[in-house]
Amino acid sequence: MTASRVHSVIAAGLENPQLLARWQQEPDLLRDCGVDPDNLDLDALWKFAGLSAKVRHNGLRADFPLTFRLLNVAGLEIEVFANYASFRASAGARYADTSEARAQDLLNFLEHWLDFDRREHLLLWDLMRYELARARLSRLAAPVPASPVAGFLDQRAPRAASVPRICGDVILHEMRCDPRAVGAKLQEKSTRLEEVSLGTFHFCYWRSGAAAEISILQLDELGFYLLSLVDGKQTAADLSRLMGGGSRPARGFLKALGELAAVGVLEFVTNRKRSS
Repeated sequence: MTASRVHSVIAAGLENPQLLARWQQEPDLLRDCGVDPDNLDLDALWKFAGLSAKVRHNGLRADFPLTFRLLNVAGLEIEVFANYASFRASAGARYADTSEARAQDLLNFLEHWLDFDRREHLLLWDLMRYELARARLSRLAAPVPASPVAGFLDQRAPRAASVPRICGDVILHEMRCDPRAVGAKLQEKSTRLEEVSLGTFHFCYWRSGAAAEISILQLDELGFYLLSLVDGKQTAADLSRLMGGGSRPARGFLKALGELAAVGVLEFVTNRKRSS
């Protein structure tokens, strides 16, 4: 066994941590490479591979401070990044060039790798989506005003013919926790993640027009699914039918639209052709 052979094996394992896992399960594979398994600390190499992958993603810390804090507190850093490095290597994929693309790639991996029966995995999933939504909205340019040809603003209460449209930009997420509560726990000296309440939460991350501020609206289920269907083209009657109601929207349905407009996230347009 030569030093150069050992160095080559170590380099291959760090480049593709999946090999380290295979060597732990099948040490004879190392012997076939001319390396004595007893002379390699595969567990230490696995941790170093995870650390290396984490360092490559340090550029994400500015947008994801709470996510990285949770990874550290929950002891998930090495496990997540070592497995992520293995996944990328086995797919033959390089890390993306931009921070935004790297964040999305990591999120895509986590969606399939996380065990949502584990509390810390569940919190990580929601927290990263929370910080990614805020980061994306903060980078958006001011939206181009809607063309007046499409209709005219209707300041009255919504009716069946009213066409709701989003004011600004929104990102919708259904979550199992309130990420703001997780963030507050992570700021405490003694972090007790078990105290974070779990349930079903519906959030709208909203940037209104050219405003720099990002608002977080916690919605009921009806409001959440209404916003997910609004495209600036369909009338309230159309939306009512899509949600299983009649072409004549119920009073509660119109009230829900009106409440979203009162907050400012919706406005109503009356289509000239439909109203003529």
